[in-house]
Formats: sequence, C-alpha cells, structure tokens
Amino acid sequence: MLESKELVENAYGLQISNIKSCRAGYILDTDSGRKYLRPCQCSESRILYVHEAKQYLYSHGFTNIDTYCLTTEGRPYSVLEGQLYILTPFPEGHECEFGDDNDAVLAATALALLHRSGRGFRYSGAYEYSPNDAGRILESLTRRYDEMLRMKRKAERERGAFDYVYLSCVDKFTALAEESLELIKGPEYRRLVEKAASEGVICHRDYSYQNIIINGTMVTVTGFESCGQEILIYDLVNLLRRKMRKCDWDIKKAAMLLEAYTKIEPLSSDEIVVMKALLLFPQKFWRVANRYYNSRRSWAQRNFSGMLEEVIAEYDFHVRFMKQYDTLF
Repeated sequence: MLESKELVENAYGLQISNIKSCRAGYILDTDSGRKYLRPCQCSESRILYVHEAKQYLYSHGFTNIDTYCLTTEGRPYSVLEGQLYILTPFPEGHECEFGDDNDAVLAATALALLHRSGRGFRYSGAYEYSPNDAGRILESLTRRYDEMLRMKRKAERERGAFDYVYLSCVDKFTALAEESLELIKGPEYRRLVEKAASEGVICHRDYSYQNIIINGTMVTVTGFESCGQEILIYDLVNLLRRKMRKCDWDIKKAAMLLEAYTKIEPLSSDEIVVMKALLLFPQKFWRVANRYYNSRRSWAQRNFSGMLEEVIAEYDFHVRFMKQYDTLF
C-alpha cells in the first residue's frame, strides 16, 4: 500500500505524512488526524448498509464509533487497485480486557448506549440490501446440536486421542444443549423476534475485545461490518460469556455487568428467559469440536485436545452459574 499513497490521498482528499502497517490494514497520519485504512471483504451493498446504521447511531447520540470517512465522491468506501477499502478514524486506547472488571463494566455500559441509540433504525432500502438475522438463532443452535451428535458418531468410529476426550463428556454437554433448545422453543423467543422487527434495532453481532477500544472512561466501538437486525440480547450474551470465562462463571461478576447494562436498557421478562437459553448452550464445546473435526491436520490432536480439556474444566462452573441464574433478577 505504500506505493498507493497518492491513490489514497486522491480518493479521500487527504495529505498523508506517514503510513505504518497495523494488523490487516494501515495507520495513516494525515492532515485530518490519524486514520485507519483497511481492505474490506464486504460487498459494496453491505458497506452502504453499515454506513447508514452507523450514521443513525451517531445522529441519535452514540458518537464514539468508527464512522466511515467519505471519499471525494461521497462514498463510504474506495476502490484501490481493484480492492474495496474503508477508512475510519483511528481510535486511541487499549482493547477491552474482559478480565478487568472496570473494562468489562465500561463495555456493558457502552453496549447499552449503543442498543438504546439504535432503536427505531429502518434501513432506507435504497441499495436493496437489509440484513436480517432475527429468528435464526433457533435454527442455528438446532444445527449445532445435531452436529454435536454427528461428531459423537464420528468419534465412536475413529477413536483417536481427541475422540476419547470428546466421548467422555459429550453427553453432559448435549444435555445442556437440549435444555437450551427447550427454552428457546418457547413463546418468549418468538415475541422478541417480532418486537425487534416491529421496533427496528441495530445489533452489533461482533462485540468482542478488539472492537471495544477504551481510553480512560471513553469507549469507542468499532467493527460494525457484521451488524444487522437481531434480538439485542445476542450482544449482551456474548459479552457475558466473554467475561464469565475470565472469572470461572462468577455470578457476582455477571450481576455487576447486568447492573451496568440495565441502568440504561432494562431487560424484559422475555429477554431474561431467552438470555438464559442462550447462556445454557455449550457454545465453546461445539466450536472446539467443530474446528477439530473440520481441520483434521496432523497437529490438531494435541492442540484441540488441550482446548477441549479447558472447556471441560469450565463445565462445573458453568452449571453452577446456570443454577444461580434466576437470582440475578
């Protein structure tokens, strides 16, 4: 990209004084401040949707986000050497440390503010693209449960080191999945999906540490490329999971995050039920096994067996947490 400095300057009407690599992109020092330029694998229509969602959040008070810089032609993306690029302000600060209580509380507060500001969002439809994932969670979790059962049959045939570990615990994890699915099949989930559709919402859908940048008490949320219409507790559950894995599923830490979130965005009785269902599902167990059985590389046995052992070590803490869940409300 160094050889394309002039292309970037021309595309955005900037003067660039310095460029350095950063992850999958570049940090640019410009006459308009520090920027982050990166290639984007999204389609143009997807970028336009995300741009409109970000503009909606910004105009409704949630301003600490990585809004897209516009090109001289007014587009939220550029095409440089045949590749789509997006340019955003570069947020100063550190990535969220979920093991740090202060960081986690700031992240929970920022998420609630994001959700509040996103209510009422309706994509203009001018670009004939409006991602809607609401209602697909049951389908997704059912598919993952079925995959756990298929992987059990595969493990029984192959009997390698990982297979033995998997077979030693799969039944108790599938029991959690079954309990989760029974809850999510109830009327509460359907009502939440209908509510999200009728109200209009913005769900981040990738609320992970690298997309939460903290500078003192200020939180900047980035990485909106996966955002769309989805029940909002999808984000909250992901935040809780990330924190819980750092503290042996300590119920007091969950209460701390929920207090920060609900001060701004109270939870309905339907959300409490569906959140319980989502937290019950053994997501990490499924992910580790799925990655192993889809990789089948020679080094996978040792690496993935170790990861699976870590998941198994969490089981008792997870179950204890779920038994205490109702005391949170």
